[in-house]
Amino acid sequence: MGFTLQFHSSAQFSGKQEQRHFLEAWVEMYNETFIDHWNFHDLTVEKLEHKMSYPDYRQDLDLVALTADGTFAAFCICFIRPEDNQRKGTREGRIADLGTRRGFRERGLGKAMLLSGMERLQDVGMDKAILGVDAENPSGANRLYESVGFRKVHTKIIYGKEL
Repeated sequence: MGFTLQFHSSAQFSGKQEQRHFLEAWVEMYNETFIDHWNFHDLTVEKLEHKMSYPDYRQDLDLVALTADGTFAAFCICFIRPEDNQRKGTREGRIADLGTRRGFRERGLGKAMLLSGMERLQDVGMDKAILGVDAENPSGANRLYESVGFRKVHTKIIYGKEL
């Protein structure tokens, strides 16, 4: 089965109806991808639209892998915080969300999307990519990130208590 890499800014998503389809399909893919992850909360179209209204959101850094029949199979959203880069004197981009939908895993899509996201960041002038991950991620994401050269630079522990 082949896949096509598309961007949110691709012409096929340019009309109002196409844009709505993109959002609905993206939300469905995201929810199916992360349902078994720690602290998962259903994403809605409204929440996604809100995220996409952030000043730093760029459609050209929002990638999705589509099957021949148009099914959204995997995704990688990257973003750049220009103010942070200016303040720190860096050219750093972030892999914000990366995932592969159930049924499409174990085919190399996660790695392909990660590498594509890194390439997009480099294409727009970034020289470093960072990301965060749940240390106990059930999907083996840590191995994936290390396989393409990412290294742990910081560890964060979050505590919680039911009240």
